[in-house]
Order: sequence, then structure tokens, then C-alpha cells
Amino acid sequence: MENEFDFIKNKLKPLTFKKNEARGLSDDCAYFDNLNDLVVSVDTSIEGIHIPLGTDLAIQSRRAVLRALSDLATFGSSPICVFVAMTLPNSSQQIDFDKITQGLRKALIEYDIFLAGGDITKHEGLAIFSITVFGDGANKELGRNKAKAEDLIVVSGPIGDSFLGLELLKNKISINSLEDKNLINKFLIPDPKIQLGKKIKSYATSIIDISDGLLSELHHLSENSEVGANIYIKDIPFSPAASSYLEADLYSYIDLITGGDDYELLYTVDPKNIDLIDDDSFIIGKIVSDKKINLYSIDNNIIDINNSSLGYKHF
Repeated sequence: MENEFDFIKNKLKPLTFKKNEARGLSDDCAYFDNLNDLVVSVDTSIEGIHIPLGTDLAIQSRRAVLRALSDLATFGSSPICVFVAMTLPNSSQQIDFDKITQGLRKALIEYDIFLAGGDITKHEGLAIFSITVFGDGANKELGRNKAKAEDLIVVSGPIGDSFLGLELLKNKISINSLEDKNLINKFLIPDPKIQLGKKIKSYATSIIDISDGLLSELHHLSENSEVGANIYIKDIPFSPAASSYLEADLYSYIDLITGGDDYELLYTVDPKNIDLIDDDSFIIGKIVSDKKINLYSIDNNIIDINNSSLGYKHF
């Protein structure tokens, strides 16, 4: 079995794709001399917390990178590279190293980025991947604190599929339909909206990615901007598969909009720019000056969410 340094040399060094900045993973730091409007974000994925126990390590490592890249979309930046700090079980074997490499390679190639560095250690626990992502070409004016009254609230795609995929995995339900397989893949293989982020960075007034649930992220955006929001369930997009679960009363609308792991973009737009909104995005409400979130049911009745969990919290 490879030791730590063999793993770096034989498996991880090729993932630098010979980029000079990574310095062959042989030095203590990567070096960059040509970055403009740099943005940096860190995200951690822990087996048993962010992904079910026993998930294939190739999927874990790939997913860890993809969900970290989603943060870069909120500044309209182009991903450059990642740093990967991995803490692996003491029981890890050669096949585990191979799987981790396979997952990382898929994510890096998909977004034309490279591994710039990281750290490796072992412990008594389960796999942990902490991913630091670098992006450039960001719009520093973006963020969560510039939404204003009358702005339109927009979401980039269907909500709740990933939550349902996780439910299928957790409950170990027999999967027969292509729709259910797609729900699971929505959870296991996030789709960070990098291209959309670059498109809307010139006209969005605020932006956040949906990792902890639509309502939770809307709360963060509203709180940071010191505004409120009116949103309408009838305008929130749900996939045909999610709609089937809703119609069967197996899950509620609240389940889907608080479940999280959607990695869609939630953003606000001045009404004068409504024609710029992406064709695949959906207007689900508007920003109001009153500092509270009003959620309206299918029948346009207000749903009391004051004592409800708005989304995922680590603690």
C-alpha cells in the first residue's frame, strides 16, 4: 500500500495538470502571481453528517469539491483551483486512495481546474474532506446584503430533488424508476451554477447559493440586507418527480423548501432588469421593507413559519 508521500506523488500530483502554481505539490505553498478579483471559500464534508455512512469514497471526494465550488457562483467568479485537506480512517487501504483520486479527477476535469495543494492525515473516525476553492473575475459588489424593497426574488431551478434523493438513500428504499435514480444523483453529484453566476453578476442585487434550504438562505439574505420577503409556493419550481411525492402526501412543500443541498442560486433582481432573468430561472416572490418572511400557500394563505426550522443547522 502507498504511504502518504507515495499517494501525493503517484496519485495527487497528476491532478495538478502540471500547473506551475501548484509547484508539483512539492512545496509548502502554492504560488499565484496573476489573479484578479480573487475569491476564496472553504467547505467541509464529513461522512455520516453531510453524506450517508458507507458512501463510495469516489463519490465523497467528487461531491466535496462540487459543493465547495457552488460558493464561487455567488460572486460570479471562474474557478481556478482547489486545495484538499483530507482526514481519512486509519483503516484506509490502497483502493480507498484510488477511489478518492478518481472522484477528485472527475470534478477537476469537469470544471477545468487543478489541485493546488492540501493536507492528508488519518484518525479513528470517518472520512472528512475540507475543500478550499479559489476563483477569479469576481464581482465584489455581490453578496447577501444589497437586496432592496421591490426587488424580484429569483431561484435558478427546481427545489427539493436533492432532499428527496437523500431521503431515498437514508431509508434504503428500493429504487426502480429513472426518476428516483435522478433524485439520488441530484444529491450525490451537485451541479454548481458557475456559468449562471457569471451571467447574472452584472445585474443581480444580491445572491446566495441554496445549501441549507431555500427558506434558510432567504432568511440569511433578508437578514443581511435588513429587509423582508414575500414568497409564493405556487411559483417555486418543483420537478415532476418531486411533484409526484407531493401529490402522494409523502412529503410536504415545507419539507422540500427546507431540506437543502439544492445548490441552486437564490438571487434578487431590480424589476427594471426583469428581461435579463435567465430563461431557466423562476421568479418566486419579491423583497419587502417589513423585516420578516411571509410564505404564501398554494391557495395564497400565509403559512406561519415563525416557530419552524427554516433549514439545516450544524448546531
